[in-house]
Amino acid sequence: MAKVIGLVNLHSDIDFKGLTERRPVASVSFLGRYGVIDFVLSNLSNSNIDNVGVLIKEKPRSLFKHMGLGNSWNFNSKSGGISLLYNERYANNPHYNHDINNMIENIAFLQKSKADYVVIAPEHIITTMNYQDVIEEHEKTGAEITMVYQHINNADQAFIGEHCLDIKSKRVVEVKENKGNRKERNISLDTYVINLKTLMKLLNKAQNISAFFNLSDTLAYLCDEREIMAYEYKGYARCLNSIEAYHKYSLEFLDLDIFSQVFKSNWPIYTNTNDTPPSKYKKNAQVKKSFIANGTIVDGTVEASIIGRNVEIGKGAVVKNCILLSGCKVSAGSHLENVILDKEARVEKHKELIGDKDSPLYVKEGDVV
Repeated sequence: MAKVIGLVNLHSDIDFKGLTERRPVASVSFLGRYGVIDFVLSNLSNSNIDNVGVLIKEKPRSLFKHMGLGNSWNFNSKSGGISLLYNERYANNPHYNHDINNMIENIAFLQKSKADYVVIAPEHIITTMNYQDVIEEHEKTGAEITMVYQHINNADQAFIGEHCLDIKSKRVVEVKENKGNRKERNISLDTYVINLKTLMKLLNKAQNISAFFNLSDTLAYLCDEREIMAYEYKGYARCLNSIEAYHKYSLEFLDLDIFSQVFKSNWPIYTNTNDTPPSKYKKNAQVKKSFIANGTIVDGTVEASIIGRNVEIGKGAVVKNCILLSGCKVSAGSHLENVILDKEARVEKHKELIGDKDSPLYVKEGDVV
């Protein structure tokens, strides 16, 4: 059996406005109790890949807190567990702080693994991908590099700014940007299976091409001279590449059909758990089609919203189409609609907060409004 290691690539240029001011996308709260990174880590764990490195780009403090010792994701620590790989050399240089240089800086992780294949996947694209299926196809084709994609018919609305692939006979012939000018595209999921020996050569090759090239740049540059195979993934996939997408796709999980595509009995989503009491619903509480995390006290109306841990919603308050992160407080009589409250934010004086469905109103961490 082939030996496989995983790399979670946090070197994206994704920005969630204020939500990522002090934290990476990976540790942004999702669905009230998860972090965004939990989904790709769970995929690796469920795919029996137990030696995983996390390529950290910036703002690691909240990620370290969320990850702890890495025991929550059911990895076999005897096979490696989780390693947090930070590129201290280039951490403050945006041109050089990319995934290629991170891997070079932490080359010992790759060398010591003695793996046959490396699975590389991003944190900001949510899937329930079984990487063993991709590896099996990778072996069958005899490829050195396999890129995973999904064929979509709404590329004019989703995955804008992401990469799309031109494919002929299961071979990638060109990589370009999805500018939203066509509905049908083969969208790259920024997920790759690469032979370890090939990856080592690519790291050197990339530096010779351009010191500013990241992995996706390098693969795009080489696809006309190297045989890069394509694998089609047909399951659930959403791209969290903006605060608008974060709001939209978070609330999408309130649909039972969508929820059931990701949360399956045979594909658990692991996370770092907290010791908090059950939620409390007081006399005036009315909750419809919402996620309410532990420790929350509700004495108002909550509809089509996601409420994190230890949130307080006062008497007669109305919260609709909102995401409230842990520790928020909404005072009595407030009205919130299409709003994202960051951690510990409090609504006290300005009691009516109304955002647009496609452009939610964001309140910073710890702010009082």
